[in-house]
Amino acid sequence: MLDELAPALNVTPGLQIVDYRDGDRRRPRIHAIASAMPATAVAYVNGGSVTQLDVTPMIFGIAWKILDLVADEILGHKASGDPHTIESKCKSARTGNGLARPRPFLNEPHLWKRYMHLYANTVDLRHSLVHRELVHHPHGRIEATSTINAPRPPTVMTRDELQYFFRAVQGLAQALIRQWISTRERDNLLFLLDQLGRHHGLGSLPGREITRSILVLARPEILPSGKLQYHAQATLTYVRSMWPTGAVDLLLQLPDGTILGGDLEDAPANDPASIRGDLPPRWLATRPAKEWAVWDAFGSR
Repeated sequence: MLDELAPALNVTPGLQIVDYRDGDRRRPRIHAIASAMPATAVAYVNGGSVTQLDVTPMIFGIAWKILDLVADEILGHKASGDPHTIESKCKSARTGNGLARPRPFLNEPHLWKRYMHLYANTVDLRHSLVHRELVHHPHGRIEATSTINAPRPPTVMTRDELQYFFRAVQGLAQALIRQWISTRERDNLLFLLDQLGRHHGLGSLPGREITRSILVLARPEILPSGKLQYHAQATLTYVRSMWPTGAVDLLLQLPDGTILGGDLEDAPANDPASIRGDLPPRWLATRPAKEWAVWDAFGSR
């Protein structure tokens, strides 16, 4: 449900193409491919008029439960065989960097810690939804109901914060399922978590929201020695100067016709990058020739 309603990478339809196929590495041709907006569904109840059902509290419950299931998977059961309580899981999540980090967060303590605090610090919203009353205000925010023993005022999430919360949890789930996170996905998650700083309370980390797709078509430079190199960072700098929130895919055609592709954000920091068709760098992979062929006649003068 989160995949459909709140994808972490919320990219607008359409594609921007940066075309270096002419060999001019300074002034590429720019193309834009428009795409229709996706269709939306409406509900008719008993053949009557359109009915709008706001299920925001239920979606919050789904997102929070995903975080709780992650905690269950990490902690397992107590020695007695009993499951851990939500209170004990939240207490563990707040301690240090939180629960033991699974792949792909082994080297991401700051990112993981924010998820742990987000989980623990929104528990009263969960308890209100399940056990008491979750107040759903007309402008979209939700509010936990207070209890006699509440250590702090009830948690409130605004409509915008809920959107970022849903997307951040969807991105976490996808990363855990794949056990891998790309540079662009990491940057996007940092941006989403930065919008939730009031709830995790751990300050800001530099992130970058991804809102559009960019495709770079290029060929590597052939050196006098016959070796190939590609100025990946120079291209990435140019593209980001034009579209700061773009996810940048690269298709590279080698002289022998081999097609390599990958995320340009994952290219090495130092230019130029050495390229070998028989042993591609880790950030590139061999792609089917048809992926390049679809662009052969595109934009020709």
